[in-house]
Amino acid sequence: DAVDASLLSDLSADLLGLEVESWSLAVSPEFCKQHDRRTVKRQDVIYELIQTELHHIQTLTVMSEVFRRGMVEELQLDWDCVARIFPCLDSLLLFHRNFFGALQERRQAGTQPNNPQNYFINQIGDVLLQQFSDENAETMKEVYGEFCSHHMEAVNVFKELLQQNKKLQNFVKQQSNNSLVRRRGLPEFILLVTQRITKYPLLLERMLQYTQEGCQEHFDLSCSLAQIRDIITAVDLTVDKYEKCQELQEVLARLENKSTAKLKNGKVFRKQDLHSKHRDLQHKGLVYWKTATGRLKDTLALLLTDVLVFLQEKDQRFIFAAVDQKPPVIPLQKLIVREVANEERGMFLISASAVGPEMYEVHTTSKDERNSWMRHIRQAVESCPEEEEEEDKCAETEEARRTAEARALKIAKFQEALLGHDQQICNTLEEKLQLYAELTDLTLSSPEPVAHRHLLVPPDSDSEIPPQATSLLTAALREGERRRRVVWTSARSTDRNNLQLNSNYYSVKHRAKLGFSPSAAENLMNILQSRDGLSGQSQSSPVGGPVGCSYNSHGSSIQESPSEREPQKFIPLCFSILVAESVQSLTQLLYSLQAAITLQDSCHEVQKFLLQEGEKPQLRTLASLQMNQEQEKQRSAEKKKEEMDDEVQKLHVKLKQEQQRWDRECVAREKQQSEHESLLEEREQRCLLEAERLRCEREQLESQLLEYQLNVDRLREGQRSVELEKERVEAQQR
Repeated sequence: DAVDASLLSDLSADLLGLEVESWSLAVSPEFCKQHDRRTVKRQDVIYELIQTELHHIQTLTVMSEVFRRGMVEELQLDWDCVARIFPCLDSLLLFHRNFFGALQERRQAGTQPNNPQNYFINQIGDVLLQQFSDENAETMKEVYGEFCSHHMEAVNVFKELLQQNKKLQNFVKQQSNNSLVRRRGLPEFILLVTQRITKYPLLLERMLQYTQEGCQEHFDLSCSLAQIRDIITAVDLTVDKYEKCQELQEVLARLENKSTAKLKNGKVFRKQDLHSKHRDLQHKGLVYWKTATGRLKDTLALLLTDVLVFLQEKDQRFIFAAVDQKPPVIPLQKLIVREVANEERGMFLISASAVGPEMYEVHTTSKDERNSWMRHIRQAVESCPEEEEEEDKCAETEEARRTAEARALKIAKFQEALLGHDQQICNTLEEKLQLYAELTDLTLSSPEPVAHRHLLVPPDSDSEIPPQATSLLTAALREGERRRRVVWTSARSTDRNNLQLNSNYYSVKHRAKLGFSPSAAENLMNILQSRDGLSGQSQSSPVGGPVGCSYNSHGSSIQESPSEREPQKFIPLCFSILVAESVQSLTQLLYSLQAAITLQDSCHEVQKFLLQEGEKPQLRTLASLQMNQEQEKQRSAEKKKEEMDDEVQKLHVKLKQEQQRWDRECVAREKQQSEHESLLEEREQRCLLEAERLRCEREQLESQLLEYQLNVDRLREGQRSVELEKERVEAQQR
């Protein structure tokens, strides 16, 4: 009661000065008589606008502070359920309070200083134009679109709650005695809110009727009227779209989940395809699908954004229609609608799709319904998006591109992993080769440091050409042949040296007599000098033997150190070093050959996979993949740029066409205005002539009136003389 009393006092304060029915009764009679009838009528309409706006705020306030607050605070109902009954109520209340405040400010500005009761609103069009345009217009479209769309839903939710909740029944019964509610139910309040937006055009039209044309006020009122009509149209579209969405959801709720339809292109159309966001219901109704045998089957037709779907009812559920093995889903692209000859209720649906044409014969219950269906289908065909096949191709191309990119990235990862493992194998072989070299040096006790051994085929991850193993295999064979020659020469030299030791170092002549060739050492020198690894050594030390050891031209050894060494130890040591180096070189070549074969195997596997996938074996490394991706991005950017250029060109063409159309309209309007001016001039001339004729006639009538008055005077004089003569005669007779 305290809340109602406070609310009643607030509403009564706002109602101060708006209790009477019209402006002419609100102001003093003396002030009202100062204005003409047209001005008074205009002020009455403005007064009615302000008064009805206040009544609308009162309606919204009662819904908010009486019903909604009582349901939430007293009855403890669920807030979501209450919000469904009062959608966007706070936004509506705030919007109309701001509008009423602007009207009240304009009213206060027109108050007379000598008498606050009297006020005159000279200009109201700017306030209305501001209220019904720009951001306020978008707000009205949004809030009224949502409220009006959920009108029936709110009423149904309230009725269901009213039937189920006895506390709510008692609350509604109690509030019906409230002076603010005045025995009106909540559905009536909701209906009043939905009807308010339709009252503005009527009030503005009446204002325009009593506003002088050509002034700024008339222009503002005209613009305001156009704006509020656009708002109402947008709200109607929102309501219609929501209702059709609800209808489509009701149909989909009854559609079997397993029901499918096979299209002409082989694709399968399912229930989930009807849930697509870009598909909205345009029209729905019962039609009759004529079969090849002439029978008419009852079907429910759903005209969506891009398809026309036929459903059949089976066991109170819907399934996709199956008639003559024709697809029950017809794409609207290239769909032609024709009337059936000699049949006012029938129409042909001809699908001229590229996958194969198809024709359907559909009948309705009346001619008007047939015409309505044809109109809706043609409008849907005109506004249908791009051709489905092209979209499918684009989608397939995009999907194929994504799949190729994913596969290429996966191949690059595999290839990178293979290169990593190949690197590990090469490093292991190189370490093994170095260990062999150190072991050999340790065995021979060579005074020289061991040179680091490298593979002849280092793995290069950036190289796209695999290493060739042919040269390595040839070098290994050559090294094996050299090793055989060294071993053979070593055996001959060992026999010869043993013979020299037994002869106590004979002279050269004695050695020649024994039949030993003096060029044995020279042959050994030639073999050593012909090796790849020893070609860069100096002539003084042709063989990598111990320090202080060299050969003369006859093959005999010469000790450079002052200490004497035993000849039977020196020559086997040199040949052991030579054999060890030959083994190490051969091992290096064989390990390099193994590394090359490993790298070739990796490249071969990648090539094999790419060839099996039907692609060119271009992609071998991650660098090439990244380069291809960069090229793809560049092509995509160029394509987008071309599309933007085309769009800009289209906009330029459209702008030029609009400018030409506007020029034509301006010329036509100028011509129409000149014709109108000429008509006005002719009418003015006729009016002048008519005025002149009327003046002449008036003068004639005035002269006739004067003559008539003279005749009347003469008649009276004659009558008076006759009466006198009569009296005289009567007197004589007496």
